[in-house]
Amino acid sequence: MDTTIKVTSIHIIFALIAALISTALTVGWVGFKNDLFAGFVALIILYFVGQFCQKKFEDEISGFSQWLWDGIAPFFFTWVISYTLFVMYL
Repeated sequence: MDTTIKVTSIHIIFALIAALISTALTVGWVGFKNDLFAGFVALIILYFVGQFCQKKFEDEISGFSQWLWDGIAPFFFTWVISYTLFVMYL
């Protein structure tokens, strides 16, 4: 499988997990409600997923542009859409 597909798939899976955690923080499943903290949790997860992918695929990934389109953009769009749907329907 191509490195682009692997990196994008990893970011999408963790974006769904981040959306569930952010929804839990927004709706109040953990005992308090905080939308701003929910957004920061997603950014923290994005950072650690990026570090994981950097260690795993360091020789095959080059430049910020590739990180932007293979990791950051898919994570962001998946998180925003999933977070919105989870908050509306859960």
